[in-house]
Amino acid sequence: MDNIKATEQISNAILENIYQRRSVRNYSDKEVSDEIIKEIIRAGTYAPSAVNKQPWRFVVVKNRQLIDKYDDLARKAFLSVYGDTDNPDLIGYVQYLSKPTTRILYGAPVFILVFAAPDVIDDRDCALAAENMMLAARSLGIGSCWIGLAAGLGSDTEFLKEVGVPEGYKLIAPLIFGYPAKDNQKAPARNADVILKWVD
Repeated sequence: MDNIKATEQISNAILENIYQRRSVRNYSDKEVSDEIIKEIIRAGTYAPSAVNKQPWRFVVVKNRQLIDKYDDLARKAFLSVYGDTDNPDLIGYVQYLSKPTTRILYGAPVFILVFAAPDVIDDRDCALAAENMMLAARSLGIGSCWIGLAAGLGSDTEFLKEVGVPEGYKLIAPLIFGYPAKDNQKAPARNADVILKWVD
């Protein structure tokens, strides 16, 4: 067993939803209802967590002016840390984010930040919640994207104060949601040879 090539013999709605999820970076102007946002968050709360701590907490931003403001804050936070880097893997990001017109939240109408509570045992639990949310969004016709470039907001004390996050909470997943402007993105090729060892 040396690969995980797709098979037509195994298929169901959950698998198809997983395979059809994409990172969406182009959104329509259509608003996402509060009901759908709450359902997406509810799906996140059904992720597994160490000793059932359920450590996730969510900040939801729908105000487009604030989303634009936080977009700019996130861009500047990244540049303040990595602006002088000589790391070849980061130089492209620095050049991209140095353009004032760059929008890393891509004009999405919903910005949800997933935080880990101070008593979290394993903050990866919140990453599991984020994945649940993105899959749930896909099933509801909503696009999503995890914005790693916005991670710096978790260290911006003024931002945290403004959105009401108490001290001790850790930003794990900055996520955007919205109706895709187009919904025909092709999945990038997947590596098939990923099984290191199969022990029968």
